[in-house]
Amino acid sequence: MGWGGFTTAEVEWQYNPRETVPDFADHFSRFVAESEKTRADLHHLSDLRFGPGPKETLDVFPSPNPNSPIHVFFHGGYWRSQDKRDYAFIARALVADGFSVVFANYDLCPDVTVGEITQQAIRCIAFVHDHIEDFNGDRDRLSISGHSAGGQIVARLAAHDWHTEIGDATPFCAVIPVSGVFDLEPLRFTSINDDIRLTEESAADNSPMLDAVPMGPNMMLVVGEQETPEFLRQSQAYAAYCSKAGLVVPVHQAWGANHFTVLEELYCKNGSLYGNLKRIIG
Repeated sequence: MGWGGFTTAEVEWQYNPRETVPDFADHFSRFVAESEKTRADLHHLSDLRFGPGPKETLDVFPSPNPNSPIHVFFHGGYWRSQDKRDYAFIARALVADGFSVVFANYDLCPDVTVGEITQQAIRCIAFVHDHIEDFNGDRDRLSISGHSAGGQIVARLAAHDWHTEIGDATPFCAVIPVSGVFDLEPLRFTSINDDIRLTEESAADNSPMLDAVPMGPNMMLVVGEQETPEFLRQSQAYAAYCSKAGLVVPVHQAWGANHFTVLEELYCKNGSLYGNLKRIIG
């Protein structure tokens, strides 16, 4: 059974980047190698625990200077794979430019649900907010980004009411979802759902496009120009959804980038969108 006029095979192609990027393993290998080099070169704190789940830990690459802007990154992997350790390469340019950078892990499906991952991410941000001085961070310049599943995570965090955790509506100065999925309903019709186990109800409950519109932080959406039409549409649709409440959300397409190389275009010093990133989170 397909979805939205697509056959089952077409929905899978639209939403499974491993089908549309044949050399995805080469990109992962490059990320891992660059991340190991970054971890060897830069001072960092590893596996700080922020919650009770087995993977509720984070790594911090602190700026050497107190009161620096601080950025938290949530990895992708469709809530069922990947690890913070393999994305440390993202810290290299940002730390050199005076940022503290935090990489968050979370428990993975099917051991937990997508909704439970959101709750873990909330605990992560509350922990960072409480300990921000320990990481040489400035509480007024806390920003977040996430890739793929991480894009959904940070969009949900942007819509969360933070009064219970931190006594404020939002702790963020900026939010950057990268190649995110904001309407989860199509995923129910892919092989990915074997692990993430979405129902019609839980897909709706965890879709940022059915959530409150984020109010307060600046937001920028990023997607690779070579991603599938559905990934491109999802970012455009979410920007339009936010605009209904008066929030202006630009969508930047990284020219020539796919679902994986978009990370290098955004976070690496020579990337085409690195300057945009610095401006919005600085």
